[in-house]
Amino acid sequence: MHGIFLPHLRGTGEIALDIGFKHYEIDMEGPDGEWEKMLFPYVGDLLLYLHGRNGPYALNWTVKDRKEAFGERRSGQAKTPVQQKKDRVKAELRATLEETYYSSAGIRTVQVSMDMFDPSLVQNLGLLFPMHALPLRLDESLLEDFSGAVTEAVREGIPPVLVAKQYAADWGTRDQFICKIYQDIWHRHLPVSLLDPILIDQPLSTSGPDALSVYASLFEESAS
Repeated sequence: MHGIFLPHLRGTGEIALDIGFKHYEIDMEGPDGEWEKMLFPYVGDLLLYLHGRNGPYALNWTVKDRKEAFGERRSGQAKTPVQQKKDRVKAELRATLEETYYSSAGIRTVQVSMDMFDPSLVQNLGLLFPMHALPLRLDESLLEDFSGAVTEAVREGIPPVLVAKQYAADWGTRDQFICKIYQDIWHRHLPVSLLDPILIDQPLSTSGPDALSVYASLFEESAS
């Protein structure tokens, strides 16, 4: 069995002292019943484990709804200039703490916000994700035949829902066939653009850039 030795992470308390950040503390009751101050366990939003050319690596994704939220705490609230400055400084130090913590183990931190993505991509992923793992009760060979027919229809500019209706007329369970269309798109078996609206009652777009290529920088081990 092969494995790798993971590098050690520096403590957030040590990093906070270095950068002048007031580390949040909580009160914890010890095994002896005594209460004591403990450093709050800061945790990132998403830790991705990927495999690159040089082997496995991790990425720390810190996530916000808007890009400007990274630069200021509670950026949408009304505040005085003094409070705004404090919140900006605290946000900068908090970001530095997180980035330094993960970089001590060779893990890159990536700032990801909802407004950096194409709206069609967001809507499409919201449509596909709830269906990508739903169980299908139909025979595997039938589903493979259906997937091939859908792929051919998409290439010819035929709305894929028409194929689902044809198969449902013979086999019933129209919802199962429709779900299979979405699953094939999710698993990238059906070459459909995720940057255009996915409307299966209309011809689907197969042109345009690949979404993973467009946003590849978010997954790179090192910043380019």
